[in-house]
Amino acid sequence: MIACLGDSITVGRPGESYLKYMDSPRDYHNHGCSGETLSGLSRRIDSFISQSYDDFIIEIGVNDILLPYLKDHSLAWNHKVQKLILRGSIPLEEVQDFKREYEKLIWKLEDKNVKIISIPCIGEVLNSNLNQKVDEYNDSIQELCEKYHLRYIDFNKWQKMALGLSEFRSPYFISTSTYGLMFDSVLTTRLGLSDFISKIRRLVVTVDGVHLNKNGAQNLARLIQKTE
Repeated sequence: MIACLGDSITVGRPGESYLKYMDSPRDYHNHGCSGETLSGLSRRIDSFISQSYDDFIIEIGVNDILLPYLKDHSLAWNHKVQKLILRGSIPLEEVQDFKREYEKLIWKLEDKNVKIISIPCIGEVLNSNLNQKVDEYNDSIQELCEKYHLRYIDFNKWQKMALGLSEFRSPYFISTSTYGLMFDSVLTTRLGLSDFISKIRRLVVTVDGVHLNKNGAQNLARLIQKTE
């Protein structure tokens, strides 16, 4: 069995999880946690290491960049982010701190088979400040994967390629209301309308600029399975 750890992108809510598109989905256990940050995952990973998992897929880092942005997005998001911080999902806003904590996470998994997924794009407009920060964080993750000889799945690179083929870059981004995120979860996950919502918003690989649509989830699953 393979433990899949991450945030709402692993969970697949809103949007779709890559796990449902794996060749043998029952072999993959979804231990994603919505709103999770690297520091939060570092704290809870010990319980999964002790459960006799030998194989891990790690997808983390979006919220370390996204939560500080959303905190200033609206009062509702500020309240939501503060609750996540109190839970222990504290964002690491400096790349040096992020890299240091990621290395500690890797140390905990030193005797495991590990695949690490790059941080996906945050918004489908690639030249944004958010995506520039994503690139910095991904550089640090890739450096660690090279240092410790871990398999690095560059999903972000695939997203950029897919978006580069699109004639239009939608500026649509997560709702300023937290209720909008809940509504998206109902439409895209529970009712299975992720492609419909993406089409309305003219998005290519996500349902809201962050969470994956079918196209994004299917291709992430494909990349994971071809990375040996």
